[in-house]
Amino acid sequence: MWIVVPNPQAVIYLPLLLRARRELRKRRDVEFYTLDVAGRGLVRLTDVASLLVKKWKEATEGAEEAK
Repeated sequence: MWIVVPNPQAVIYLPLLLRARRELRKRRDVEFYTLDVAGRGLVRLTDVASLLVKKWKEATEGAEEAK
């Protein structure tokens, strides 16, 4: 089952949606998606989470090097 979440809600509720996905996957084959505005397609919410973590790490490492 595919569930598409609008982009603003996907980012705001990302931790909650990832927990819901983990719980739902115990019983059903479910995946959350949001719109990839650059590629004009769908992207998995888990990929969005990974990208956000990667960007956050890059930003914090850059800030530490600037000190």
